[in-house]
Amino acid sequence: MQPGSHSLSPHILSLTVLTGPDAGLTRNFQQERVQLGRDQRNDFVLTDGFISNRHGELCVEAGHLVYRDLCSRHGSTVIVDQVSMRLHDKERQTQVRLQSGAEVQLGSSVIQVTMQRVGGGAQGETDVRPEAEFLDAPNASGERFITTAHQPMKTIDRRLQSADQRMAVLFRLAGQLNGLTALDEVLNLLVEAVFDAFPAANFFAVTLASDPESVVKTEPMMTRVRGEQALPGDEEAPILSSSILKRVAQTRESVLFVKDSLGAEVSQSIIDAQITACLCAPLVGQHALLGVMQVDTRGRGSLFSRHDLELFNILASNAAFAIERARLTESIVEMFEGFVAASVDAIEARDPITAGHSERVASYTLALAETVNEIETGRLREIHFEPTELTELRYAALLHDFGKIAVSESVLQKGARLPPEQMRLIGQRFATIRELGYRQWLRAYVRELESGQARPDGRGLARIDAQFEAFSAELEETFEWLGYVATKGFVEPDEMARVRALGERSFVDHLGQAQPYLTRFEVENLCIQKGTLNEAEWIEMRSHAALSEKYLARIPWSAELQRVPCIAGAHHEKLDGSGYPKGLGAREILPQVRMLTIADIFDALTASDRPYRKAASVERALQILEMEAAEEKLDRELVELFGQQVVRRIAHIIPGGGRS
Repeated sequence: MQPGSHSLSPHILSLTVLTGPDAGLTRNFQQERVQLGRDQRNDFVLTDGFISNRHGELCVEAGHLVYRDLCSRHGSTVIVDQVSMRLHDKERQTQVRLQSGAEVQLGSSVIQVTMQRVGGGAQGETDVRPEAEFLDAPNASGERFITTAHQPMKTIDRRLQSADQRMAVLFRLAGQLNGLTALDEVLNLLVEAVFDAFPAANFFAVTLASDPESVVKTEPMMTRVRGEQALPGDEEAPILSSSILKRVAQTRESVLFVKDSLGAEVSQSIIDAQITACLCAPLVGQHALLGVMQVDTRGRGSLFSRHDLELFNILASNAAFAIERARLTESIVEMFEGFVAASVDAIEARDPITAGHSERVASYTLALAETVNEIETGRLREIHFEPTELTELRYAALLHDFGKIAVSESVLQKGARLPPEQMRLIGQRFATIRELGYRQWLRAYVRELESGQARPDGRGLARIDAQFEAFSAELEETFEWLGYVATKGFVEPDEMARVRALGERSFVDHLGQAQPYLTRFEVENLCIQKGTLNEAEWIEMRSHAALSEKYLARIPWSAELQRVPCIAGAHHEKLDGSGYPKGLGAREILPQVRMLTIADIFDALTASDRPYRKAASVERALQILEMEAAEEKLDRELVELFGQQVVRRIAHIIPGGGRS
């Protein structure tokens, strides 16, 4: 049918687009039928991509205004008397009578329709009962479903009573939700607002699932009863029938379920729970269904109004936004936890000697911080860490050695003053020295024979063999002693003197060149008094603290975690300014850093046996901490607290069980 081919009507139909791509478009028609759709042959042409080419039509029939959905792809929603009626049947046309001023939603476009008699006022209200059943089969069960579609907020606001005090609850909830990122906090706040805004409600439930089938099978994330009183029926507090949950999830429309007093047969769960009314709304995120939220009147016999449905729809929209944000936050936290775990694994993979160190230091540091939170006397009572600060401290402790990724493996894994390959070179050199010595003695004996100074009676060879055996024994003992020096914890001054003397001894190689028993590099490393690193290696190793802060500072930390880099990078600072990398003084070192330093030293001392030293007992480790505290390098009160209370808390994770 072509536009303009309709018969003249005694009424004028006015159509105004309130929302959607064509918002503001208004047209008047004096004809009995007006077709709507995207096709240019329609009377009222719309550009909304969710509208079918031939979507619906408005008709004046026997003086009544009728809207008819023409089997459109996405259906139509007719909003009459604050109630949304869904028309969607691809097999047959569905229709409903309207009153002047009603709104029809096609796709994302809401169109207001008014009808006026030519030469007269606006048409009075008409019967709004639908002429064709849509949504459900004929109602013989004594139950009714009233639905509302998700519409633009300004459309809903026009229909809500501005004086409704419950709107204050919803607005307050919206403000409170904006500050929350934890899902459990969102749900707890949500249930409080629901019971405040809906006095008839007695039961609340939220089910989080991404599709209709999952909504039916998934256990609710939260269920709550007003006042926690006992519920009628099943002790497990049965939820609504799966058909309602599935329906809401499929259509993404909020539903008001009402059970009449006709006594008709309904689902057993509804009978047991004595539910007379229920509000059920989809939780729709930006891109997908998040789940379903519902309240009902089980055990009370009270009802909900159509206005309650609109309010509940708004509440569900706010809830969906907050839940989606909370879940996004959880995903970000999980992703970051994975990043931290991977970083720790990468650090320890490059330094297998200290495997488990980062996790233990984090555990020790948090145990100390949590103990500080319990102190009510003395200076430490002034220190208190909020949950976010404890999280910040945990990340800093886990990542305090992050800068080691830039330290060479030869330094990180140097378990002795001279590594095994260097000791093998010394062994080969000593074997050469032994053989060259034997040859030298033989040549001297030959010269003696030639000059007549010795007789060929075998005594000379015996003398040479004895010298060779003694010399070989000396070299073997020296080599074993050098291996001992290379791995011991502390080198005594007389041991260093022997190493230097050995470095001054020389032998003549096969080219006639004098060569030292030990190279300058070997002497330097074997004379390291404590530890295994020489000066250059120690400078490189100490650089990891500054590198930890540098690399971690490149991560876009949130406001709550912004001090992670500086805490991690300062874990080798000492109160007397003798630490590194910045030589900070006591006033510049945060309590968090002081605790991390104590935990780091304690674990370094008590860690499982390392190649260059044995693990210290807990008692010995605490003595060392106390000595450093006495020298004003560590915080005395924190060290005392660590030894008196914290060690008991962490005994189960100290390597070797805290061997004595």
